[in-house]
Amino acid sequence: MLKESCPIEVFATELRRRIQEGSGDAQKNLQTLPCLTPKEEALIAEKLAHGNVIYKVNNLMTSKTLLSLFERLNLHNSIFPQTSYQLTGFTGFGNGSIYPILQQDFIIYEREATPIEIDMYMSAIGFQKLSAAKFSNGVIEVSDLHPRNVLKDYEGDLYVIDAEFRLV
Repeated sequence: MLKESCPIEVFATELRRRIQEGSGDAQKNLQTLPCLTPKEEALIAEKLAHGNVIYKVNNLMTSKTLLSLFERLNLHNSIFPQTSYQLTGFTGFGNGSIYPILQQDFIIYEREATPIEIDMYMSAIGFQKLSAAKFSNGVIEVSDLHPRNVLKDYEGDLYVIDAEFRLV
């Protein structure tokens, strides 16, 4: 983890300095501090950047339209309220594209859930398995429930942070 010779305050100060400089070569500015491995630096930066929420820009690739995206978000929020999404704004103006900016609580997790844990969780909330990462309750089909999209916290609770939805 973080070495004694490099407290988080040192990292935060250096990160702020690099962000303020920002005009130089991006790759050069991203070089790691000598007292941290690149992985350690990335983990700390993620914690500093996120705070209690994470912001996601949606390119409408899956949804195609804003209305379709909002329908999917409503389905997600009704099935997985502990990881609900809120619309916080838009970006991408000027080139004919609009991208919604979504906010979701940041989940501090121990690890990704296993496929068996995902199966048990979905079964407990009334869904039957259709395939490796797809479930249905007869009205709604939830897919893309791969371990990278379902996190397990230190207390053993599962959180679906990203999934696809379809009414059947």
